[in-house]
Amino acid sequence: MSIPFFKIALRNIRKNFVQSFVGIWGLVFGLLCFVPALYWLRYEVSYDCFYPDSDRIYRIYSYDKQSGKTNDLVSGILNRELHDRLPAMQHTTVFFVETNHCSAGNVPYVSLRTVFTDSTFFSVFPQTVLAGNSVQPLPVANNMVLTESMAVRLFGSVQAAIGQGVKSQDLDESYTVTAVVKDPPVNTNVPFDALLFHSQVEMQKNFVDESGQAIWAFAMLQMYVKLPPHMVVKPLLSELREYPSVHLANENVELCMLPIGDVRYMLNRDTPFTLNFIHLFVISGLLLLGCALFNFLSLHTGMFRQRIREFRLRAVNGATRSELIRQMLAEQTYVLLVVLLLAAFLVITVCPIFSRFLGLKVELGYLIRLLAICGAGVLGVVWIAGFFFFDRLSRSALFFRSKAIVSGHLALQSWGVILQLVVSIVFIIVTSVVLLQMRFIGHKDLGFDREGLIYLFGISPFRIGETRMALKDCLDAIPQIENVSETDLVVQHNLDPFKTTADVVWPGKQPSEKKMFNFVMTDPGFAETFQIGMKEGRWFEEGDQGKIILNEEAARVMGLDEPISSVVRLTLNETKDYSVVGVVRDFHTLSFRNRIQPMLFVLSDNPAGSLYMRVTPGMEQEVIRQLNQRLSAVDASFWDVHPLEVSELYDRLNDSEQTGLKLLFVLSVVCLLISVFGVYAVATATMKRRRKEIAIRKVVGADTGDIIYLFFRHYILQVVVAGIIGIPIAYAIMNSWLQGYAYRTDLPGWLFVGIFAGIVVVVLLTVWGQIKRAADSNPAEVVKCE
Repeated sequence: MSIPFFKIALRNIRKNFVQSFVGIWGLVFGLLCFVPALYWLRYEVSYDCFYPDSDRIYRIYSYDKQSGKTNDLVSGILNRELHDRLPAMQHTTVFFVETNHCSAGNVPYVSLRTVFTDSTFFSVFPQTVLAGNSVQPLPVANNMVLTESMAVRLFGSVQAAIGQGVKSQDLDESYTVTAVVKDPPVNTNVPFDALLFHSQVEMQKNFVDESGQAIWAFAMLQMYVKLPPHMVVKPLLSELREYPSVHLANENVELCMLPIGDVRYMLNRDTPFTLNFIHLFVISGLLLLGCALFNFLSLHTGMFRQRIREFRLRAVNGATRSELIRQMLAEQTYVLLVVLLLAAFLVITVCPIFSRFLGLKVELGYLIRLLAICGAGVLGVVWIAGFFFFDRLSRSALFFRSKAIVSGHLALQSWGVILQLVVSIVFIIVTSVVLLQMRFIGHKDLGFDREGLIYLFGISPFRIGETRMALKDCLDAIPQIENVSETDLVVQHNLDPFKTTADVVWPGKQPSEKKMFNFVMTDPGFAETFQIGMKEGRWFEEGDQGKIILNEEAARVMGLDEPISSVVRLTLNETKDYSVVGVVRDFHTLSFRNRIQPMLFVLSDNPAGSLYMRVTPGMEQEVIRQLNQRLSAVDASFWDVHPLEVSELYDRLNDSEQTGLKLLFVLSVVCLLISVFGVYAVATATMKRRRKEIAIRKVVGADTGDIIYLFFRHYILQVVVAGIIGIPIAYAIMNSWLQGYAYRTDLPGWLFVGIFAGIVVVVLLTVWGQIKRAADSNPAEVVKCE
């Protein structure tokens, strides 16, 4: 009987094309939005979960109770202390990750993302060894392990790399390749090209801390631990929290432990998206799928209800209730299989776009399996809901109770339309507010002129002497460059903890005060290059090594009414007194989620890794082109030096919001289309059902305007109810979201009024054609047909 049921299903799709089209494609797009969102969530929470026993791997970090700051790095001394005192800490490793500029074989220059560690790394993070020493890949200092791709790039093959030498141009050291391992997956918090057993890590772990301060001052390493099997974590968390006060006489610090799967979103400061945003996106996709599923059920149950005469004829010819139910479920299943096939085709089609858009490595097989699981869930929901409806419909067919299934159906259909409109209103308001915030950020005064400013990053601080002079000559040879400044200031999402200090003393400071300051090493050309205004005093001149400059926020935090000539004691490498010579106006160096920090500017004695150049207005791209042509000729390491407009650098701070805006726009459009098509399909069905009523109204004197008003009032009422529900929800969501910005736009009332009015217009235009056609119909013909 399956082939006849399939033919019947196709015939009814053709007969009720509009309702079928809306229901099928709405569900297809609902799955298309929800399944990739679910895959994205699964991808983000699976970071480093590919390691064996990853559920037992934890990150150790510290929390300063006075400042409220989290430090994700620890010292090698602390690692040794925990290893010696706590039985659970027997398998630990510490390391730091840096770019190491090297040469190897016939390759004169290569930039290696290197994990500086020791032999303990493999006890926590085992790797798949492809060649070399698989028992102890890093036996002694200056042994190096390469990834497969890097070994092939440098030496031609995996086997050829074993025993070869790699020379560091930065550290003037030579390393021996002892093993080659598989490339780490993309979704890892510890990406690397090379693993290096380095003596500096051993020195930190073996350092004798006689003062008791180095254990906190030398916090420069990431620390991970693999706990023993069946270890109860909660008592260990309590023991770690109290460890500094019990064993190290430090009441201000707590040690914390975090599962490796949570590191990306709990400790990574530069994650493009928050986990809450991804959860919100998944929930949005689920709501969209729910609306599409409700539409599908509402429209298809309505189509089955219109076939009551057909089912009664089948009952008269001997069909039982179970046979009728089986037929209806079979037809529903065939339609859903069509939905899944279309969804699978679209998922495969958009997979590359999805991968590029979010920077994910998408496993197509897993994505299809996820679609199959979601499709099975949808099928189950439809079967359960359909069974109850089909049971009532079959009873009506057998016992000729035509009104048995009408009760509640129209109300449910009406509330389904309202629900879809609510979701559409929320999505549109959310998208509009994000757009307003992006416009606000784009037009916000940064405190300096970012146009005509170019950032040159990736310069190794070890490149000094002749290389620096050659770089200076290269920049002087480009006539469009007006000023150059060398500084360690970097535009970024959050403050770098290595660029902050609380060891600052100023006149009038209370002993209990512990303020964090951002210190910036710079040069005399900084203010002119950035075109930053001075509130009072002056900028640095040559020879101002004992001077310091504050920003307005620092002067405010210190409570200095007359900061010029005040003496500030600052501890960096050593404790020194600095005389304040100027106060610079506040300017933004962080994401707008953060307030402007109190900043201290000090003249640098050492070269920094960043250069900023002020160029002739309108010549930015020409300067970038010339730099790209000339830099590689200055030094081989400058292949990794990339010029970038500072405007683009600030735009990158909002990449996540811009990407989120595009995603929300897509969801809003899809949701609005599903709602509009749903309203159109419901209006079509309503006009068919109420043709006789409309004809009778016209017979007793109602004109076309009266009929249109009657139905317009009904749909406007639905939009009003949806607005009453949706607008407060959207306001609460976006008001909470905006609180995450230190500098934010307002929520204007016209936005909500305009969106509500727009939804009303869209809904009325959607149903206008159906209502007008029904209102203009000949009542005599309608009554005769009915």
